[in-house]
Amino acid sequence: MAVGIGLGGAVVSLGDWTHRAEESYGLLALFTLRGPRPAPDGVEIVALDEASLARFRSLPPDPAAWPEPLVGCAQRHGGLETVPTLRSLDRIPRALHACLVDLLGELGAAVIAFDIAFGDDPNRAAGTSALARAIERHGRVVLLQRARRLWQSEPGGAATAREELAPIHPELEAAAIATAPFVLPRTGPRVHQVWTRHPSLEEPVQLPIRALEARAVPVLERLAGPLGWPTPAEGARPAERAAARIAAFLASPPEAWSALVPDAADRAVLEAVRRARLGPEEVWLDLYGPPGTVTHRSFADLLLGDPRALRPFPPGTAVFVGPLDTRTTLAADSFPTVFSDPRGIDLAGVELAATAYANLRDDRLLRVPSDAARMLVVFAFGTIATLLVLRGTWLRGLLTALALALAHVGTAAAAFLFARLWLPLVVPLALVLPIALLIGQLARYLGLARWLGIYTPRPVAAELLRGATAPQGGGTWPVTVMFTDMVGSTTLAEGLDPAAFSARLNAHFTLVTRAIEAEGGEVVEFLGDGLMAYWGGPKGPEDHAARACRAALAIACALERDNAARERAGEPPIRLRIGINSGAATLGNVGAPERGIFTVTGDAANAAQRIEQLARSLCPDQPTAAVLVGEGTFRAAGPAFVFEPVGEAELRGRARRERLYRLIGPGTVARPSALDLASPS
Repeated sequence: MAVGIGLGGAVVSLGDWTHRAEESYGLLALFTLRGPRPAPDGVEIVALDEASLARFRSLPPDPAAWPEPLVGCAQRHGGLETVPTLRSLDRIPRALHACLVDLLGELGAAVIAFDIAFGDDPNRAAGTSALARAIERHGRVVLLQRARRLWQSEPGGAATAREELAPIHPELEAAAIATAPFVLPRTGPRVHQVWTRHPSLEEPVQLPIRALEARAVPVLERLAGPLGWPTPAEGARPAERAAARIAAFLASPPEAWSALVPDAADRAVLEAVRRARLGPEEVWLDLYGPPGTVTHRSFADLLLGDPRALRPFPPGTAVFVGPLDTRTTLAADSFPTVFSDPRGIDLAGVELAATAYANLRDDRLLRVPSDAARMLVVFAFGTIATLLVLRGTWLRGLLTALALALAHVGTAAAAFLFARLWLPLVVPLALVLPIALLIGQLARYLGLARWLGIYTPRPVAAELLRGATAPQGGGTWPVTVMFTDMVGSTTLAEGLDPAAFSARLNAHFTLVTRAIEAEGGEVVEFLGDGLMAYWGGPKGPEDHAARACRAALAIACALERDNAARERAGEPPIRLRIGINSGAATLGNVGAPERGIFTVTGDAANAAQRIEQLARSLCPDQPTAAVLVGEGTFRAAGPAFVFEPVGEAELRGRARRERLYRLIGPGTVARPSALDLASPS
């Protein structure tokens, strides 16, 4: 059972819906338990936000009155007279972006990646040349190329999607070291992944990877000579030159260049480029925290001369430029994540790009187990949880299973915290554990029902399992009671060791019990080497006397066959005395309130036991099974049995005498007359 539940959970864990549940809820729980991380080093964001627009709109109309470095930018490039009238982030003049590129270069930005599309729009041509010259001066600027989805109608009314890249201005494309899209996969309600290479785009390599490559290009230029890489064609554009260096690098084994790169940071970037270009197309992000966690500087603070914004960048820093606002919702370029602000502020696309860059550079992506490993975790959890549920009492099983669940959560949280390993949570805790508890309870119930049926009559067990209470000295009902007793058991026990005698006794009781239950009787209790059984009661059959007689004859026949086998084995035969009586009796508990047994009490039961004891003297021929019945059974059994009157006898403890009959066998015979009944045979 435990293995079956474990295997079932392991198979279910491979389903798409369970994977989506793990992504939607499991990762949310793990990130919540882990909490935010510090901002990564070596990557920053220039935030285009509403506050920057407000500050630009507050500038005086005369550019000469603007603060540095903006006034110097206006003097160099011109075309910034409209800055005080800006109304939206997408209308920022390109000359202003040129100023930003120059300023970021002066502050030491190693790479600049724009998460802003500079399309080939004639209405936005102003300042394009200035921006292109600034990009050329810096030398390592990556530009975003917008991806758009087009739907094409197919025959039959179906529609298929096609991804297409929107063109950017040719002058800017020629100046940039790379252009790249940045498309995010969405497999659930939140963003957890990024593409490294989009399989359906003409330009598959994504923006964060191109930024890594731009950071690596100076190192690759130094490696080109020692490694003999081909020299790019004369007049090649920066993007073509960088692509040639990247291609040569990816074709070179690590041992060819690792010794030639002494700086650890440079080696880390080169290794990150190899992982991104040669690894999987999709990777899982180790998000740092809520919106604004990655270090950022305001666009306006930089260009309006805020001293805090003008601090130099650490060496090797990559700067991402794009819309980022931690105070308003940026619906056009923001994405829900596990760290989305409760106010509805999601993570900006530029911050996701910076996160992907830092994750790839530092090799801090989430580690997702293989299908086989995930199945193994769920299988082990399901098997152990089920075994714990079945162990001991219900409460103990429940508590140990819950302790296992807490241990699993702790292990998953520790693995996520220290190794960024994403272990399954939803399937083990929300699916496998409840099933294990349910199946465990069912198994416990069935086991309880089985043992209760062994220790108490089955009708009583059924009532107890339904929540009823066994009657304490319940009502009086017409019943037929049987007592049996093995003849010579003391002598038999003397010749056998206790284990052998117990086995012999159990085999005998099995034979007798099966015959009784086959006729609808219930064994009440075992009395040494005999037993007590009854038929009838509140829900019993009306022909209880006839059933008891048939059971007695069946016991006799079975015992004869058993004795024949004993004789062949050289063992002594077993003989039995059976007493049967019909009448009114009480069925219920007998004993103290805290401890008792279910039994049959009353004159009919006492008389049946006395009749069984009289078989010793009234059946001198000592057959295999001597069956004596009282007058009540004789009259109630009907003509389907052959009885032999044995006369009246005094039952110990009773004032009146009882007419007794010996059960001979089945058959229809005439009843003895009253005169015959009056005289002993």
